[in-house]
Amino acid sequence: MKKQKNETTRPPIVTILGHVDHGKTSILDKIRSSNLQAKESGGITQTIGAYQIIHQGKKITFIDTPGHEAFEAMRSRGGQIADVAILVIAADDSVKPQTKESIKHIKKSKVPYLVAINKIDAPGANVDKVKKDLGEMGEYLEGLGGDVPFVEVSAKTGKGLDKLLELILLLAELEELKDSSKKSPPQGVVLESQHHPHMGPIVTLLVKQGKFNLKDPLFLDTTPIGKIRTMNLGTGESVKTALPSTPIQIIGFKKAPSTGDIISTKPSDLAQIKQKNKVKMKLDPEKPSFVIKAAVQGGLEAVLDKIKPKINLVASSVGSVSGSDIETAAINNAKILGFNSKMSASVKKLAATENVLFKNFSIIYHLFEYVDELLEQKKAPPLAKETGQIKIKKIFNINDKIILGGVVLKGKVSLGDKINGSSIISLQSAKEDLKTVKKDQEFGLVLKPSLDIKEEEVIITHNNNV
Repeated sequence: MKKQKNETTRPPIVTILGHVDHGKTSILDKIRSSNLQAKESGGITQTIGAYQIIHQGKKITFIDTPGHEAFEAMRSRGGQIADVAILVIAADDSVKPQTKESIKHIKKSKVPYLVAINKIDAPGANVDKVKKDLGEMGEYLEGLGGDVPFVEVSAKTGKGLDKLLELILLLAELEELKDSSKKSPPQGVVLESQHHPHMGPIVTLLVKQGKFNLKDPLFLDTTPIGKIRTMNLGTGESVKTALPSTPIQIIGFKKAPSTGDIISTKPSDLAQIKQKNKVKMKLDPEKPSFVIKAAVQGGLEAVLDKIKPKINLVASSVGSVSGSDIETAAINNAKILGFNSKMSASVKKLAATENVLFKNFSIIYHLFEYVDELLEQKKAPPLAKETGQIKIKKIFNINDKIILGGVVLKGKVSLGDKINGSSIISLQSAKEDLKTVKKDQEFGLVLKPSLDIKEEEVIITHNNNV
């Protein structure tokens, strides 16, 4: 496919997923240490949240954050950080629950992936069992009726890791990853931020498109939040320009942004962002409405498993609360419910402006209790509001019908108003039927059912619809 003149290729951004203890970190560490030991063959850019290596003269960026977070972080802007995923499965343990969860994330993101069968030199390793178990899930590897590439590796010895890197580059080439820097403004995603007592916020940013240059202004949506004073690679090397897929550390932010925030060197069209999120859902009025946020995918799934049938689920995702979440909640008159989630100061201001409530819980059953309390409130009848006060001056019994004669002391009294649970079914003054009587007006009323009320008693009227 012929590339457009205003498009250039960029290095692939790779994330790694798999079951706990299957060797995800070990594989990354081995790749990283191998490049560090052989700087003459490529060198490495290493930061807090990501690092970049060179293999066969081509760059590859690896993200240290958990794989599912890489898929979730840019959801509010319609994309994801990762271009390629690696699914790690231990040969001595095969497919496990988190393996299946990882496959769901990959499928949902529509990112190409390959399987790294790790620990091939471990006692009890059975590569064929891994292939068979994947096939039973409908995930067929190359050579076994499918098109999912795989490689057998050992993070311990480094065996197969060169082939792993070659497969990554092959997938990236097939994807024809491009940077449309002339079509769209420079944009990067925050991987991590910290506050230095002397230098202020230090932000790890992964450039997603365009170029970030020294002295460029920095924006979060339409809000100016700083200017690039210094820009360093993870090795400490200072650079003046950062190209797509490059992880960099920036000093110059006025305040630290949140992980997953999208930073640009130009203000975005907030009106367009609002319009994009202006999706009003059909909601059940008897259920509370929520946007659900959680720090990790496991926590999000635990929350949704318990409360999803009870609520109107407007949206759900992993990470800090974003401006997009606020807009989505606002248009649907929903609350934002967090489980160990966070909200930056700038997003808090937007929430206050849009009148969106954010409730965050660190203990999951407290969150469940809060939802149950809201459900009970929805079930309970609305509190009736006082409409008026009547002083009963005379009581008549005409043809077994009790008529209360009185005067309005305060407010007004209308047909349908309630007195101690009974409804006013008739109002008359000077033999004329009325719908409403006002302060100081004398009248007669009939209640259904009738009540035991005494002369000179002051009674209060209520109405649920006021």
